[in-house]
Amino acid sequence: MAQISVKQVILIVVALMVIGLILPLGLGMTAIAGDVMITVPFNMTGLNETQLALKYIIDPAVLTLLTVLLPILAVIGIAVAFIPKV
Repeated sequence: MAQISVKQVILIVVALMVIGLILPLGLGMTAIAGDVMITVPFNMTGLNETQLALKYIIDPAVLTLLTVLLPILAVIGIAVAFIPKV
């Protein structure tokens, strides 16, 4: 069985704390990405501006990538990082 040093325990604890704090915030932000309002000027003077939701501006595949696949890849990456290497 592999020996775990104090340094490794501290690194794992810090990593889990950072993941526990930042990952939910990031997932929440990407989940509402489609509802973000963007101001779009119709001419160069800035007149006749309108606000459109991001889901009407960008390709739906990009929005799906950000809101569905990115969190799944993040969880897989976190799991793989802590699997012990034999």
